[in-house]
Amino acid sequence: MESSDFNPTEDNVKWKTLSLTHVEYPEGDKLGKIFAIYSLAPLVIAIVLFTLFVSRRDLHTATLSLGVILNHLLNQILKRVYAEPRPVIREVVLEEYKYGWPSNHSQYMWFVCMYCVLFIRYRLHHGRQLTEIGWKIVAAGSCLVAALVMSYSRVYLQYHTVDQVIAGAWIGSLSALVWFLITKYCLTPFFQTIQGWRISEFLLIRDCTPIPNIMWFEYVSTRSEAANRKKKERKAL
Repeated sequence: MESSDFNPTEDNVKWKTLSLTHVEYPEGDKLGKIFAIYSLAPLVIAIVLFTLFVSRRDLHTATLSLGVILNHLLNQILKRVYAEPRPVIREVVLEEYKYGWPSNHSQYMWFVCMYCVLFIRYRLHHGRQLTEIGWKIVAAGSCLVAALVMSYSRVYLQYHTVDQVIAGAWIGSLSALVWFLITKYCLTPFFQTIQGWRISEFLLIRDCTPIPNIMWFEYVSTRSEAANRKKKERKAL
């Protein structure tokens, strides 16, 4: 069966589980398999955030990770409060996850992506106006596309209805806005104090908030330090 003429709503469709996961897709549907793989994005994002914090020890990364966790808890609470079932085809397949409103994947991705859009817009500054506008548009657009694809994939794979993914998108986006404001105006003012704690110094936890573009700053600082050390080595010889 070719992907181009495939109709996942047909009654005779066999659903195949993606290897190493419990994500299902219609057997023979290449696009469905791509969406099944893409549905692992929240797990990848969680791993990336953990890796970033361990490697960089930045407080803002920690608060973003906390926001992701709180957003997930909010989703689980709402699902149990509203108790709206998933599409009928999923009631047996996902017996342990029978509630579908709002979509967890959709809410998760829209939270992360909308937070990134706000971060790109209001926190990242490079200094070159035209260049900055260009890469900001590309980066923010990529985030929105990623969230849209996730929402569409959940409907395509029949894990959620359209209303469920739309609800997830709205709740995730609103949660991202609220958490961004909380981080900026309530948590960030305490970052300097937190990084001064002995435990923070021991764990190398730092506050990079005052630096407008940390990647550019680290690049310039590292290059300058490497050049200075190279000069000292030559003088020592």
